Parts: sequence; structure tokens; C-alpha cells
Amino acid sequence: MDRLSRVVTLYEDLREIPHFKRIGDALKRAAAEGFRTCGHVIREQAEKIPDRVFLRFETETVTFGAYNAGVNRFADVLASAGVERGEAVAIMMQNSPAFLMAEGAMAKRGTIGALINTNLRGAALVHVVRASTARVALVDAACWPVLRELPLEGVVVYADASPQELAGTPFRSLPAALAEAVDAEPNIPDVKVSDVALYIYTSGTTGYPKPTIIRHSRITMGGQSLKIVLDLQPDDCAYAPTPLYHGYSNFVGFAPALHNGSAFASRRRFSASHFLDDVQRHGVTHFMYVGELCRYLLRQPPSARDRAHRIRVATGPGLRPDIWREFAERFNIPRIIETYGQTEANISLMNRRGRVGSIGRSAPFTHAQLKLVRYDFERGMPWRGPNGWLQECGPGEVGELISIVSKQTTMSFDGYVNKKDNEQKIVRDCFERGDVYLRTGDLMRRDRASYYYFVDRIGDTFRWKGENVATQEVAELLNRAPGVSETAVYGVKVPATEGRAGMALVVLAPGAQFDANAYHAFVTRVLPPYARPLFVRIAAVMDVTGTLKHTKMRLQEEGYDVSRVSDPLYFRDDQRRTYVRVDAALQQRIDGGELNL
Repeated sequence: MDRLSRVVTLYEDLREIPHFKRIGDALKRAAAEGFRTCGHVIREQAEKIPDRVFLRFETETVTFGAYNAGVNRFADVLASAGVERGEAVAIMMQNSPAFLMAEGAMAKRGTIGALINTNLRGAALVHVVRASTARVALVDAACWPVLRELPLEGVVVYADASPQELAGTPFRSLPAALAEAVDAEPNIPDVKVSDVALYIYTSGTTGYPKPTIIRHSRITMGGQSLKIVLDLQPDDCAYAPTPLYHGYSNFVGFAPALHNGSAFASRRRFSASHFLDDVQRHGVTHFMYVGELCRYLLRQPPSARDRAHRIRVATGPGLRPDIWREFAERFNIPRIIETYGQTEANISLMNRRGRVGSIGRSAPFTHAQLKLVRYDFERGMPWRGPNGWLQECGPGEVGELISIVSKQTTMSFDGYVNKKDNEQKIVRDCFERGDVYLRTGDLMRRDRASYYYFVDRIGDTFRWKGENVATQEVAELLNRAPGVSETAVYGVKVPATEGRAGMALVVLAPGAQFDANAYHAFVTRVLPPYARPLFVRIAAVMDVTGTLKHTKMRLQEEGYDVSRVSDPLYFRDDQRRTYVRVDAALQQRIDGGELNL
């Protein structure tokens, strides 16, 4: 870091000291009382505020007292099933009070909740259940049919179905087991904040999802600190309409609400059309977004209700710069806290001061724990200079973000359950002999005040005509094209060419038609030649994950093959200054190298 950057970063750190002092004081008080795991907090809140509403799910409400009783019944089911402390239990449920009761039972029993993605099927689902080592699985009504025919010998499945529905299967009825269970307070074992609380799985964009280790300390510290960051009051309500099997809704929504004694709201599945109904019904004050969720809200027809709510802060990862101001203005959200982190990593960035477009910065005086290093696209690794060390990027230069792995840092690194999986993310001997850093796989820029700006996933960036194409940056520009609502950019293989050609999957705005001439004029004006998409695919909806991030593997495999793609496909014809429809004949000419690309 050059001298000017050190000065600017120090100035920004000093501005944040009062805020972080409040957090530090709160954590010191909590430490003096002895950091308590969620099982103890659940019981204490039920004793202090039993009649206060804690959970709000669609039209259902659950008080702290009723939640604790439900947790105890799930804990009794686990005890009856012979689950011991330190064992994993698979939880495959859509968002619901039952999901959070099952998760709370893990904390009280000292067991580990393996949170299973409800969208998984077949071999991938078998793999993640096996990887959890769970002998018992808790499954809701929506999910148990997908498990019915799978080879899960040795796993006892409690399904949300009646004994009659489960006749002829090896499954047990979860409602029947809960009805027989007692809600008396169990003896909470000596669970420490250093113990493992959850297994949360990666997205599985490369291979099957892998379980990562989440300790009680992450939930406890997050709950205690974030209630200060968010300035939560007893009558606040946090709203997270995204899957609880991912960490964000749990750590940033549920945990702070539990520790604060305020409400947490969610729904089975995110619905843009029901967003305003939910936030008004629940009196939401803190809203959590992920991925492209905010873009989907902007796609809804404008309404006088857009600003008729109590939301004062929105937090999350993935609010893109091209819609940041529009989203804040339309929905009258005074404060947006963009964040960045990875479930398996020891990194947490937060844009506490609302700098538009930034994913955040480290806590004051901890910046040395992170490095932004030059990336070698040819080797697929951080670039090493002539001396063999990694080379740090200057302000505004694009590089990969890495984080030091050391016991002296503010965030510990646990990584994956299978320690062998950690090695693919580790780089050693970076700046001195013996040091160890964790790779994020994300390309970023950093300004002089140590704010970071997301550029692209390394796996998404591709080379064309000798240049690197950052798909996220290109997509943000293409989102401004006439009639376009959303864009995903990726590279596709073309026979007898080097690198990958750019392809844009475009979702049009409601009522819009694709204007090939106007689109060509736009891309020619805003993008350099190597970054202009050679192909365009018009789709009705975007392929997204449970956390509303674009999925591109299938799109890359299908490419511009008209025999595999039913969506309209277009090819950039620079001579005619337009995009033309791809048919079998044109595809054959492209594949045969007849056209100058």
C-alpha cells in the first residue's frame, strides 16, 4: 500500500472508530457474562419475553415461548433417535418455523445441523447427505418425496407426513414423533462457542456441494455484533426471504434477532410479487437481499405502496452498481449495507458508510489481513514476480483477493469438513517463507480508502482475442441496453478459435421486444471489440441458484447449438451492423470457420 493510500485508509478508519467501539464494548460485556451458545439464548429469551412474537412466516406467528417449546420437542425427538453430542443431523426443509426449531434443537443437544439445499436431486442429494455423516434426517412435506427412492441405507428419515402416507417406506412420521415428544427443558450439555454448530454447503458450481464448518462462535459473535451494527430495537423485524440453508439469512437475520429479542420474518420461497405484502404485514425494518433479488423487485410494476413501509436498512451481498441508486430511491431505503463473505472463508467485508458500488472494507486497522494480488490468467493462479513472491495490486488495479490464515487474525479459518478440500483454496509462501493465504477466487479492485469493488468470479472470466473479459462488468453495461431487464454473460467455445467467444443471455423488460439493430449499436458504443458479445440468447427467465446468483454451466455447455437451445439465438454481424438469427445453416458456417469472427 502506497503512502497516500495508507493516509486515506487511516482517515477512514478513524471515522469508523466510534461505531466499532460500540461493538467492542458490547462484545466485552457479553464476554464478561460468558458467551452463550444459541441453545442457552433460546431458553433465556423464552423465560424473559415468552409472549413476544419472534417468528413471522407468511400468515403464521410464533412467540419466543412457543419457539422454545418447539425446539425442545425436536430435541426430544433427537434424544429418542439416539443422536449423541457431536453427531450430525441432516435438515432438509424449506424456510419455516419448523426449520428453525430443528436448528435450535441442534444447539441444545450439542449436535450439528447439516443444512441441505432443498433444490438438490438424485446423485447430488445422496452425496451431500452422505458427506454430512448424518444417521438421522429431518425432512419437510415438500422434500421427503425426492428422498423416497434414493439409496440412503443407514439414514433414519423423519418426514413431515402421516404414518398412512409413509406406509411401505422406511421413513418415520415427523408429526407423530413430535406429538409424542415432550417440551420440557432438556439438560443442555456443556456446548462451547468453539464447538461445531452447523454444516453449510457451498453452491456446488464446480462438482458436488461441499460441507463447510460453522462454529457456535460465528453465530454468537454475529448475533451480538450485528444487533449493534443494525441498531436493532425490541420492536424491529428482520426479513430474509431467501433460503435458510445458506448462511446469510441465518447469520445476519435470525441470529441478531434472537440475541436482540426482536422478530425475524421469512417465507417458504422468495416472491417479488409478495414482497410489499410481507414487509407491510410484518412491520419489517431490516431487509436482507442476496444476488439479483433487488433487480427482481425493480422489475415489478411501480406502485404507490413501494415506499409505504418501515424499512430503514437493507443489507446483503450482490446489489449491483447499475441499480443501486434506483433501488434505494424507488423503495425509499435510507441505508444500504452491502457485504461480502464466503461461507468457507475467513473474510468479512462491510460497506457501513454506503459507498455506492462497493462491497465493503475490513474493520479498522485489520486491512493487512487481506491482500489484493495480481492474477496469472495463463496459469490460473496468483502471479509471482521474478523473486517468486506474489505481487500486490495498486489502487484501481484488478487482482484476486486473498486472506491470511493465522491464529493471530480476527477471523479464524475452518474451511471444509474434508480438510483435503481446503488445499485447492490455499496458497503458500506468498510474501515470505512459510506464510499461508486463502484464495477467494474473486477478482476485485480496491480504492485508496481500502474499499473493495467486485469485478468477476475467476471461473467466469474468459479470454477472447487475447484479452480478459470480466463477465460481471460487461453484464452491468449490457443491462442498460434498450429493452433489457437482466443479463448474464459467459464464454462459449467456437471450433478452431482461441479462447471463448462472448455470449449474453438476455431477459427483456416486460412488454419489450428485442431490437437487433439497436442492441448492436449499443454494444458497439459501450464495449471494446473483444468484449462485445458474439452471440445473444433471449430467455424468458434467468437461471439462478437458491440465492439468486446466475448459473452458467448449462448455458456454456449448450452454447449456440440450435439443436439444444429452444430460445431465440442471435449472431453479431458487424458488416450489417446488427444481430441476425442463428439457424442450422448459420451455425454450420460458424463452426466451419467460414466467417471472420
